[in-house]
Amino acid sequence: KMAVRTREIDAMKGVLIFLVVLGHFLLPLLGFGARSINLPFDLIYSFHMPAFVFLSGLFAGHALRSPRHWCKRCLTLLWLYLCFKWLVFYPERAAYQTGGTWPDFWHESGTPWYVLALCFWTLILPLFAFFRRQFGAVWVLLAITAASLRLGYLDQANRFGDYLSLDRVFAFAPFFYGGAFLGEQRFQRFLNMKPGFRWLVIGSGTALALWFALHTRSYLHPYEKLIYGVWYSRLEPETLLPLFRRATWLLRLFWQLGAALISAAFFLLVKQLVSLPCLEKLFACPGERSLQIYMLHRPIRDLCLAAGYPVLVERYPGIASVTLVVLSLLLTALLSAKPLYRFFRALQKLPERLLDALHGQVGNVVK
Repeated sequence: KMAVRTREIDAMKGVLIFLVVLGHFLLPLLGFGARSINLPFDLIYSFHMPAFVFLSGLFAGHALRSPRHWCKRCLTLLWLYLCFKWLVFYPERAAYQTGGTWPDFWHESGTPWYVLALCFWTLILPLFAFFRRQFGAVWVLLAITAASLRLGYLDQANRFGDYLSLDRVFAFAPFFYGGAFLGEQRFQRFLNMKPGFRWLVIGSGTALALWFALHTRSYLHPYEKLIYGVWYSRLEPETLLPLFRRATWLLRLFWQLGAALISAAFFLLVKQLVSLPCLEKLFACPGERSLQIYMLHRPIRDLCLAAGYPVLVERYPGIASVTLVVLSLLLTALLSAKPLYRFFRALQKLPERLLDALHGQVGNVVK
């Protein structure tokens, strides 16, 4: 059962990483105003990062097996963030004509934010795990959510900007700790809920996602930046309804609840779909290797952007989105290849090997 459950969750991560790749290829094309581009983009962004963060949190408890294991996990994530910043630096410079000779490790609003946020969330996890034992998971998660809502006001003077991706660290934290506190067994029970409730969640979540996607470019436009987890000051208060100007935190709360519902519908729907062996086989392997795909696809996208792939939308707007779906599927499969996996694992293990070597030297000195 454990193996089946893991493959189901890997398949969910596989679908999500495909959506991440597709979403990043669609992102530079939004300015063309093509509905065939904007609609799938808005559907993807209505839930894909909250769902991804939740699944990352679902397995985060493994980092607490021992202090040493937790330390290794934090060091690995920090190391991967530094590597990621170098990996995207030159392709970004080619795509966006940015300057500089060194990556700015202190500021991040692009793809590497997620790895940095994982490092922060994992770093603080033992503290919240302690509070959970003292007060219970529900109360601690409510406190984390309340802090997330309040901390959105932190940058009213626009001093922080994208400093250490703190805006997204705070905004997405409830999804990570929600996954960590729920755990794999409870999540499995959720996936196996009664058919009536299952289809109610799928139906309501799908309806909400479609409503969001169909209206993002109209009356929901002033609130669109919510999905990126930005500081409230970036929402341009003058464009908001009077209620939300006074209590902007309500917007983040509505977004978090809505994204949670859409994510729940997604998990249940994918569980139904991956009961087909061909789909499970297609997405389980990329899901298992999602972090390497996440890190490697972005420089490829930027190089394609520098080569001018948006021109295809101007020439062939009708087939552009279908073409990008196919290419994103192929890229997701290629970046999950075993040779790349071996290289990525070796890169990922470097901090652990360093820590083990230092631990061995300290042990020899003590002896």
